[in-house]
Amino acid sequence: LTDKEPPTSWNKANAREYGFYSNVNPEVDHRRWSQASERVIGGGLFAKRQPTLMFNGYEDEVASLYKGMDLTRFF
Repeated sequence: LTDKEPPTSWNKANAREYGFYSNVNPEVDHRRWSQASERVIGGGLFAKRQPTLMFNGYEDEVASLYKGMDLTRFF
């Protein structure tokens, strides 16, 4: 664990564009697109979209790391 957020390519390029935790909560949309659904990698451009799972499908493994955080605020 660390006491400071490590820099990411997204927040180095434009910190206001994409928050550090933005990819874990499908209920919080990016300003320009929805994160509520996704395509499976390798499924092709016209593959059917599926609902995005909380914590990218690792909820059982990582949810405790986000305990007490407001993931609509810290995105």
